Amino acid sequence: MKKLAIVLGMVFLGQTAIANAATDWTPYLKPMMSGCNFPNPTDKLPARYKTSITSKKFRVDKTNEIDGYGEQITTYTLKNATAFGKPLLKLEYLAGYEWGHLKLYFKDTKFTALRPQFKLPKVDSYPDDPLQVMKNNASGYEVEEMGYTNLIFDRKEKSITCFSGL
Repeated sequence: MKKLAIVLGMVFLGQTAIANAATDWTPYLKPMMSGCNFPNPTDKLPARYKTSITSKKFRVDKTNEIDGYGEQITTYTLKNATAFGKPLLKLEYLAGYEWGHLKLYFKDTKFTALRPQFKLPKVDSYPDDPLQVMKNNASGYEVEEMGYTNLIFDRKEKSITCFSGL
């Protein structure tokens, strides 16, 4: 009888550990580390990530409206999620007229240790429009080439933003 109770206890604890395991968003978000190639979480988000979403909010901001197109902002609030080994609280995806961003919000400022892992874009430069690095430091980078790409590490917001546009 004791053996049965021990086995059942181990099974129950194992299921609890599995149920409490954090959802790791790293595989989905990893392209951000290579030149801020960010995915669109509003388009075919894999089911394994949906389990960590506690709420989804959508709004249109017409502040920067162009030709009737306002910024469409989708925010996912997360529970028990991580990205790049750090606790992840929220994702914000913005789609503008010819720009967009993906912003990750973290629990604390420990995410700043990730900055060296985020690389500049590798782009085949055109002779008449070469890649120009306007900024590249601990708070991110800004590059231009037939558009622009910004990486922003914001300690105050506890966020990483990849922003691109034409």
